Amino acid sequence: MKTTIHTLLLAVLVVLGVGTATVATASDFATDVNFNHPLAGQRPAMDFRGRYPALLKSMRAGQVYSITPDNVTRYGYPTIGKYNGQVYWLVPVQFYTPGGDTSYQQLSMDGRPLPRVSRSRFGASQHSTDAYACVRNGRVEHWIYKISKSPIR
Repeated sequence: MKTTIHTLLLAVLVVLGVGTATVATASDFATDVNFNHPLAGQRPAMDFRGRYPALLKSMRAGQVYSITPDNVTRYGYPTIGKYNGQVYWLVPVQFYTPGGDTSYQQLSMDGRPLPRVSRSRFGASQHSTDAYACVRNGRVEHWIYKISKSPIR
C-alpha cells in the first residue's frame, strides 16, 4: 500500500512539474553584475597561469617594492570591498617577506666587534604575508596589508 501511495505522489509531482529536473546552462547564470561594478569597474582578469596582468604591471612599474612577481606564492579571487571610503576590487595576494635579522654581534674585551653569528639557517627566516591589491577600472591604485589595512610601500 505504501509503495502505491509513493508512486502516485511521485506521478502527481512530475505531472505538475515539481519533480522535473531542469538543466541550467552557463548563460543562465552569467550576468554582467558579476563582472562589472558601477564604482569599481571591470573585474580584474586572471591569465592562464593564474596571475593578474594588472597586478604584475603594477609590481614591475615599482608601485610597490616589497612585493615582486618572484615572491608571490598565491593570488586569490577578487571581491568588492572598500578602502579609504572608495569601492575597489580587492585581489588577495600571498607573498613571502624576509624575516628580521636574527644574527647578533658580540664585542671583544677591548671593544672590537667580533664576527656576526647567525641564529637561523639561510632562507629560514622568511614568513608569509597576506595583502590586497585595490583595483579600479583595470588599474592597481593601492596595495594594503590584509589585517591592518595599512599601505604597503
